[in-house]
Amino acid sequence: MRQWLRVVLMGAFASALLGFLPYLTSPAHAQAENVLNSSTVQVVHNTPASTDVLNLSLNVTNIGDGGDCEVGADDLLETGVHISVSRQTCLFRATNCPGILCAPLDFDAQVNYVEHDIGSASYGTSFGPNASGNVSSKIVAQTTPPITCGTWTINLQATGQNLSGITGPPVSIVINESDAISADSANNCFDVNASVGTGITKPHRGVHHARR
Repeated sequence: MRQWLRVVLMGAFASALLGFLPYLTSPAHAQAENVLNSSTVQVVHNTPASTDVLNLSLNVTNIGDGGDCEVGADDLLETGVHISVSRQTCLFRATNCPGILCAPLDFDAQVNYVEHDIGSASYGTSFGPNASGNVSSKIVAQTTPPITCGTWTINLQATGQNLSGITGPPVSIVINESDAISADSANNCFDVNASVGTGITKPHRGVHHARR
């Protein structure tokens, strides 16, 4: 009888635990609406302070909320994109923010685009103030993959920034559509490599010979 009662109680406990699992799951394991397919991040430190430059080149796909695409709301070109960059990893911020161990975001901007259509191609441009400098950005709509809400390439340059806290890779990037702005949205946070230095090395384009 005792063994049978123990089995029944253990079964009831397991059932109750399964019922609470949705509440016990960390938000970091929730499905992300945005997928970062590729990224190039460059941080240029300048003198004097607050004259640093951030260069981003991103390829992003939006898969919607639970697989559903809201017209306009899940279109980064039409509604804009919120981008944040931190010296701290996604896991660290998900565990410690808000809190005394959480450093301020090194870069944070809501980028809204002016849309341009040329034939079947669509792109957007943006220029506006941010911190002590400015942010300029261009977004280009790519072919929409099946079962997604769209894919875009985003090029962004932020000047006049204080990025002194970023001393090396990795950095974390949070990418949100404008209807879900959250600077520490763990499920839309990505740890990426970054090139950090005091200048930009221009690619070698070969030697140009004079005409004879």
